[in-house]
Amino acid sequence: MRIVTTVEEMLAAAEADAYSYAWDSLLEEVRHVGIHDDERALLIERLPAITARFAPADRDNVLLLAGHLAADVDEAAWPRHAEALTALRSLAGDWLASPADAGLFIHRLQAAVALEGDELWGAELHRIDENEIELECPHCGTTLALVLGPPLRPAAPADLDGAGRRLHEASLEAGQPSVATALTYLFGRTTCTECDHRFRVSDQVFRY
Repeated sequence: MRIVTTVEEMLAAAEADAYSYAWDSLLEEVRHVGIHDDERALLIERLPAITARFAPADRDNVLLLAGHLAADVDEAAWPRHAEALTALRSLAGDWLASPADAGLFIHRLQAAVALEGDELWGAELHRIDENEIELECPHCGTTLALVLGPPLRPAAPADLDGAGRRLHEASLEAGQPSVATALTYLFGRTTCTECDHRFRVSDQVFRY
């Protein structure tokens, strides 16, 4: 049996079936192996038409891939792909609202905000998937493993702004109250166990 090796061949194998194993191969290439700029451009430009052929609930493989691609498009290259990214962002709307468990929804939401151009949360939101996040105290540098729950002081939903408000509202609109609650802790405050410095959790999340 012939082995599929190039990004273009992988895409040809994947595009007819929303659940093809070729989507996993493409995601592996994008996330862990690395692809060239022209391959990234090929995928971004081809994905809107492919996505549109699938029902919203069947778009996980294609739009999660699109999110990872978008997260790595730098500011200078964004205008070059603006039309395709805008189309993908529109197609992600119904998909985000289609039924999913909380873990999958977090990855969907990350992809959706990546398609909006959010460089941080479009790459790092998945870190709340296990309801815990690791970061450093900005005052003393101690590494803290924080459970996104009662040990933290949550932000009041009415006080959220910017990315926090967008993510929280999108979670509620999609019927994901547990994710919305986790986000109030992510954008809430904690106290360092080493030096007692208080700080906002989300301010210490950086892109790897």
